[in-house]
Amino acid sequence: MKKYKMGLFLGIALALTACNSKTNFEITGSLINVPDGTYVYLNQVGNAQDETGVKLDSMVVQGNVFRFEGKIDQPTLGYLSFQNQKGRIPLFIESGKTEVNINQDNFTSFALKGTENNEVLSEFERNLSLYKYNLLSYQGQQQNAYMEALQNKDEEKMNQIVATYKKLQDDQNIFVSNYLEQHKTSLTALYYLYYTSGDDLTQLTEVYESLSETDKQSNLAKLVADKLKK
Repeated sequence: MKKYKMGLFLGIALALTACNSKTNFEITGSLINVPDGTYVYLNQVGNAQDETGVKLDSMVVQGNVFRFEGKIDQPTLGYLSFQNQKGRIPLFIESGKTEVNINQDNFTSFALKGTENNEVLSEFERNLSLYKYNLLSYQGQQQNAYMEALQNKDEEKMNQIVATYKKLQDDQNIFVSNYLEQHKTSLTALYYLYYTSGDDLTQLTEVYESLSETDKQSNLAKLVADKLKK
């Protein structure tokens, strides 16, 4: 009987510990150009090929704001999406409060504040989007000029256009390289490398192995571990 009671008490203690391992999260959003009545969805990322993810919750926008709250076991890579709108906002669903500022006309200008993982992710995405914008803008601006130089066999002009484009590409690559080096123990570095690494998984492996034990429990880290066959 004593052994039975001891086992019963141990089981209850483990169950309570598991329940207490969950922590509270809160995500609040301030919106521009999003009409009231629009549904906003909180989704969990499934894998690199999963475009829809797993819907965790939904709210209706009222007064240009929304709010999600609940409990979470570990940091979870997810995203926000909006009813009848293309584009989505990546974020980490994790312990603490996260504030999201979104302009529906330009999803790449979103800002996240509150938790460390989300602030690092927000800074990286915001800067990377500027480099990408400069590349696309230059490409669009110089397309006709390049075609005209090609027709006129103006190699000097063509080389000049190509050299400037490559310089913009190099600037973007340098930014990414420096940011990943400065934040190589972060989930943001893992997030970027998971989606962009090709056959060479060396850097992805290094970042994964440098994660904290808490971040290694995240859904993203588990996806990476599967990719690395760990």
